[in-house]
Amino acid sequence: MNTPYPLAQGFQEFVDLIQANQKFLVVSHVHPDGDAIGSTLSMGLVLERLGKDVVFYNEHEVPYNFQFLPGADRVVNEVPEGGFDVTVVLDCAEPHRVGELPTHGWGKTIAVVDHHKTFDPDFAQVYVQDIEAAATGELVFKVAEHFGVLDTEIALSLYCCLVTDTGSFRYSNTSQATFIMAGALVAAGVNPWAINSQIYESQPKERLMLLGRVLNTLEFSPCGRLAFLTIQAADFPVGTDLSLIDGFINYARSVRGVEVATQLMEADDGWRISFRSRGTVDVSQLAARFGGGGHHNAAGCQIAGAAQDVRSSLSSALVSILDT
Repeated sequence: MNTPYPLAQGFQEFVDLIQANQKFLVVSHVHPDGDAIGSTLSMGLVLERLGKDVVFYNEHEVPYNFQFLPGADRVVNEVPEGGFDVTVVLDCAEPHRVGELPTHGWGKTIAVVDHHKTFDPDFAQVYVQDIEAAATGELVFKVAEHFGVLDTEIALSLYCCLVTDTGSFRYSNTSQATFIMAGALVAAGVNPWAINSQIYESQPKERLMLLGRVLNTLEFSPCGRLAFLTIQAADFPVGTDLSLIDGFINYARSVRGVEVATQLMEADDGWRISFRSRGTVDVSQLAARFGGGGHHNAAGCQIAGAAQDVRSSLSSALVSILDT
């Protein structure tokens, strides 16, 4: 099932849930990106402005380039005991994307706030979903506006959601609504240059050294429409910050003639696959063939096997989609 629940209905149910409860856990998907971290922090701060008790959680660490955001130092990697009234799951709608379920559970009610196509209809009791939203932060922005609590700290995290999930307003999900929201966030105190500098121009030298090695693996299909990057475990030792590779795949997608870029990253249980499309191909459908999901232009999955076999399987699937 991939049809979201009615947005207006889900939004009102979420508002009612917030008003009726006190203790909240806010969480997003593992290996969080800018929208995941930004929506988690902004949602948590919205709840705190309303006098709620909030725990910020992610199974993985906050990436280096988002650690400046207000509340980032409060994100915990283990769910504390004591129980919650509501767990708010942001930027994903499937339990396996959040990681391992704590032995003492997540609370009485689960609410999903998300903008992806793929979701598990049995995961939560309340769904606030809009696949037209540029970022999950766009939905959190509406919650903040509804309650009248938008301030500079919340706006900073929401701007992070927008700028990262739209590729600095370059991707096809950028709309008039995106710029209207960005303008409102600037009016709330966001300095675009300052936040973009923190996200994109404060890179550790290790990231650029790794980028050089990864770009050396760049391969193309005979037709030139597919590009592949491969990250071997030897290039990425255990304990290395996964956020260092964020955005590498976009170099492959930027090559003239490439319609879909694919990144293979070696993991303990196979390969973590990322897809990026220039717009012609819906890579969420491609990812779904291998048990994954995502957006039209950005999706992912996991596949076991030898690198060459995985690339061959992906190439066949990609070509079949391109030729339909």
